[in-house]
Amino acid sequence: MRLACGREIELWANVSGLGDARAARAAGAFGIGLLRTEMLFLDRLEAPSEQEQAELLADIFAVFAGAPIVVRTLDAGGDKALPYLGLEAEANPYLGVRGVRLSLARPALFEAQLRAILVAARGHDVRIMVPMIATAAEIKAARSALERAHEALDAEGKPHLWPVPVGIMVEVPAAALTAEGLARHSDFFSIGTNDLTQYALAAERGHPKLHALADAAHPAVLRLVRAVVGAGRAASRPVSVCGEAAADPIAAALLVGLGIDKLSMGAAALGGAHDELARHSFTALSHAAEEALAADDADGARAVMARRA
Repeated sequence: MRLACGREIELWANVSGLGDARAARAAGAFGIGLLRTEMLFLDRLEAPSEQEQAELLADIFAVFAGAPIVVRTLDAGGDKALPYLGLEAEANPYLGVRGVRLSLARPALFEAQLRAILVAARGHDVRIMVPMIATAAEIKAARSALERAHEALDAEGKPHLWPVPVGIMVEVPAAALTAEGLARHSDFFSIGTNDLTQYALAAERGHPKLHALADAAHPAVLRLVRAVVGAGRAASRPVSVCGEAAADPIAAALLVGLGIDKLSMGAAALGGAHDELARHSFTALSHAAEEALAADDADGARAVMARRA
């Protein structure tokens, strides 16, 4: 789609399964900006086999043949428990062994998933994204695991996609603040506004009494986004947003004003996002975003857009 000034914005889709992929393709999504692979692991008595994962992923990839697809590795832990892994109970699971920490702690589980992705991705434009990165050591370890998976498949003579771009989800404030350094080890950034907001404001996502704080339009979150955009631009790394803020018309407008040109959301939100963004020029959104950065809170930032609507 294009803004009123002609600047191009890509609207991608968040997908959790085959049905989502079909709906997103029908809605005209540019590509899959977030394929949640945890859907393969939830509501089961044991982890899916490598072959099962590859087959299920291949079905989804086929729907978006010829389009870019970003596959997030297993993002379990926090509010997505996998009882069959026998993880230790944690006082605060959101700050515990989740995302990449879990994958690196279970190398066999991680390697099976990486192998399945590479095999299913053959012939497609697939990129791999690692969740909950907080340090350079984590993304380097994840990339090493991917290299090992590739080498093993090569040794076995199994056709697979290689090379493959590897990026990170920026959802931990530490990653946003050190994005310049992380860019040396990442091919792209995708900002997960749900967790980034939760961690920046110390307000558990989904908490019924903290709803007002769970707003990605808060100036603190917007400043973190601006830092990531700047680091991405300096290192020529694409930066997208795949959190719920992408489907929020006001928040999305502010994100575009900060320089985000790739937004990923549920298929049902694509039409509304297109219509809202098409009303604005980039200059107007950029000015609004700069003003919103100086607001006291999310309500103030949203009020900036309301006045400019």
